[in-house]
Amino acid sequence: MAPGAGPMPPEMHWALVLILSWFTMGLVGLFWAFKQANFVKLIDPASNAVKMLMVALGGMVVQVLLYIVAMASRSMTLMAMMGVIMMLLNAVILVAGLMAVFGMRRSMVNYYNSTEPMGLKLSGVMTFFFSILYFQYHFSRIARWKKTGMLS
Repeated sequence: MAPGAGPMPPEMHWALVLILSWFTMGLVGLFWAFKQANFVKLIDPASNAVKMLMVALGGMVVQVLLYIVAMASRSMTLMAMMGVIMMLLNAVILVAGLMAVFGMRRSMVNYYNSTEPMGLKLSGVMTFFFSILYFQYHFSRIARWKKTGMLS
């Protein structure tokens, strides 16, 4: 099975993504999620992963702003109300994030089993728990396959 002529996926080692994410308190992980979603958009223009990640990021920004407002006000009523709003935002962030990663998973499996057939299989459980790192492992594998013609 020879590699196709499609775009080259991001190929940083997954462990480096993890370590850089730890040292930057998640910022590299967030950046890398967008990088992966943009790559998936190249192989599947119908992918809405970038939009879903933007919704999740927007929810996070709103949470930070609400937290600042609540702490500055020192009103227990306002803090309680903000707590409820933050819990609802957590649900929005979670759903948008899951929609993004499972949409990316679907796009990757479809593309790498039809357009550039390499027999890619992605676990739903691994996608749920390790999405960005799990995808990066496979992106590195795909990049190696594209360069050498060999799957490892």
